[in-house]
Amino acid sequence: MPHNNTPTRRPPVYYIGHAGVPLLFGDDETIIIARQNLRAIGDEILELEPRPKAIIVFSGHFEAGEIHVNVKDTTHIQHDFVGDFHDTHPYVYKYEWDHQDAPKLGNEIWRHLKDNGLKAKRVERGVDHGVWVPFKVMFPPERPLDIPIIQVSTFHGYDLESQINLGEVFESLREEGYLILGSGMAVHSFPSIEEIKNAPTENERILAKKKVLQETRNFDNFVREAVAENDPVARKNALLALESRYEFKRSHPTVELPGTEFDKISPQHFTPLLVAAGAAGEARVEPLGIDIISPGMSFLNVRFS
Repeated sequence: MPHNNTPTRRPPVYYIGHAGVPLLFGDDETIIIARQNLRAIGDEILELEPRPKAIIVFSGHFEAGEIHVNVKDTTHIQHDFVGDFHDTHPYVYKYEWDHQDAPKLGNEIWRHLKDNGLKAKRVERGVDHGVWVPFKVMFPPERPLDIPIIQVSTFHGYDLESQINLGEVFESLREEGYLILGSGMAVHSFPSIEEIKNAPTENERILAKKKVLQETRNFDNFVREAVAENDPVARKNALLALESRYEFKRSHPTVELPGTEFDKISPQHFTPLLVAAGAAGEARVEPLGIDIISPGMSFLNVRFS
């Protein structure tokens, strides 16, 4: 259960690369290393002293026009997968993840946002795969998460500065013992992956893969350089400057989704990093785990402490 004591040391802020449901069953080297990296972060969180009051999670799959705070009790997990796994891995639709919700604390966060001049709405929703998939890896049955989670949305859209400003509103909550965690991917580009798959010849496929892999590495390096700034103003400026790079739109392309809540997907896997960076304040910044990328995907994890 969450404690009511004011901690003497505020919890760190994390940004993790959550990947999709193949993270739970994939057996290629990249996925295996990604699991190992996340498991180490989970162990680190479980060993924090004092214990965090709750984990406030910003997922790349929870965005809204105004900030939404999930206050639902006993939330179900959403099997909101990008692909169709019914024929290949039907068991993924039976996955569960035991966890604690904190609707009372969610209401406190909602009031905090309102007090700081943000439009905010309380909602009841399930836990999307940007949370439960990586958390299922980070906190396995033998070391379950005993800290409640509270899901908060990012803003939908390309206004990147608003995401950092949102994170800045949450920085003070760290003084109360809240751990802030953004879950996304520093590079997330299905169109780039499709570009490789759809190349008409094997030679063109090799060239496309080489091109996409280089773009992925370039932008991953740019992100690492930007977040490495300890000063919050310098970090903010460095992160916002990434939008002007060619690799930004390649790494976080706009995807058309007619008939859904939003007609277009904005850089939803990048925005949780901006929120986390905003909540970090003056911080010592460290990439965590073994450095891994794949064409169109970065599995970068960062701790701001």
